[in-house]
Amino acid sequence: MSHKEFSIGPIAVAQSSTAKHSVAERVEVINAISAIKNGPKVLKLYMETCAKCGTCASVCPIYYGSPDPNLNPARRSDLIRAIYKKHCTTSGKVLGGLVGARDYDEGELKSWVEHFYSCSGCRRCAVYCPFGIDNSVITRKGRAILDKLGLTPDKMKLVVDVSLKTGNTDNVGKEGFLAAIDFLEEEMRDEHGIEIKIPVDAVGAEYFYVPPSGDVLVNPEATTGVAKVFHVLGMGARWTMSSTCFDGANYGLFTGDDNAMKQDNKLYVEEAKRLGVKYMFMGECGHAYRIMKMMMEKGGWWGKLPFKVINCMEWTAEQIAAGRLEFDKSRNPQPVTYHDPCNFGRSCDITEAPREILKASCKEFREMYPNRGENWCCGGGGGLSAIDEILEFRMKVAGKKKVEQINETGARYVAAACSNCKRQLMQLTEYHKMEVAVGGVHDMLSRSILVDGKAAERTELE
Repeated sequence: MSHKEFSIGPIAVAQSSTAKHSVAERVEVINAISAIKNGPKVLKLYMETCAKCGTCASVCPIYYGSPDPNLNPARRSDLIRAIYKKHCTTSGKVLGGLVGARDYDEGELKSWVEHFYSCSGCRRCAVYCPFGIDNSVITRKGRAILDKLGLTPDKMKLVVDVSLKTGNTDNVGKEGFLAAIDFLEEEMRDEHGIEIKIPVDAVGAEYFYVPPSGDVLVNPEATTGVAKVFHVLGMGARWTMSSTCFDGANYGLFTGDDNAMKQDNKLYVEEAKRLGVKYMFMGECGHAYRIMKMMMEKGGWWGKLPFKVINCMEWTAEQIAAGRLEFDKSRNPQPVTYHDPCNFGRSCDITEAPREILKASCKEFREMYPNRGENWCCGGGGGLSAIDEILEFRMKVAGKKKVEQINETGARYVAAACSNCKRQLMQLTEYHKMEVAVGGVHDMLSRSILVDGKAAERTELE
């Protein structure tokens, strides 16, 4: 594979003081790849099994946007797979290139930054691969090697460092958070003429709401929607947010840094214990829920937990199914479609709940096709939406299929239960001059839910 011609655009990487010189770098890379042999069986299987059939490329949103051979998922994975074969298999050691094996080339690691950060980690390839190969797992391995050698993109590294330092990815302190909550309560008072509270630091509450910080600071209607549901159900005193832990986003998943991922995770686990809650009530953030539920809780990272991890959309959908909530659909008259965030749709199988909420709260719901676990990524997954240097790549290549899908629906509002997806989709609609608004699922609920028999009084419908 050529490592010089391929380019998705410059990605800022300030090689840290921990970066190794060429000899040590080579040893580090080979050792990290060789460790796969004694690691998780599934990753070892991915190293030994690939028919080069091209199926993964045919369903990849990146390759769809630009059929560059270097954007073929299998070819990207071969950056690691070939070195593994060379050092860990008898056939590779003896036959070399005849079986797709090769050695590490000095200096190639810097090109890996572009290669492994041209993958959105959407896992769509795994749905269709005849062998079930999940190239995102190999992508994460590549990113982990880059991270250990100080080659994680600057923006990604900054997000991780800020989150570990402040407890959130926006570098907002307690005072800033409390000011945002005051603003949201004021907005709800203006909409409904009554007090609807968002409890903070309430020890002994049952539900600890953990949204992405964007659903508090940037696109807060998802949080007001949650607050209104608790209020309508008479459960306003049974939930809480935390003034120090209000952002479930965890970029350690994207950089491949397991230590950072677990450190970020543990802060929220300890806060849930301090508050004494029964439920960690995850917001509209697929990767946050995936880490908490599918990885931390199931994997027993911190032993037996005194609380259960649940998702706000599934919980709200249950309240709707039980007939406990009422809506004025006329408040959401525009055609609405739903973008399945990859982590919810493929990694967590949360697909019906958001649709039930939207159908209950909106006048007209339209599907994109394909959808649910077969959806197309927005093009900003895997942390790509945070890397502004590759905006053109995200707009013209990674997000190409999603723009086509949205246009085919004729919808005027795209709901996405993910802050990363929202950022990517907002930029896509602006870049391509689409007359489409973007927001969350509970945003639509917030606009049409009946509180004391009336929906919100709004001066403008965004």
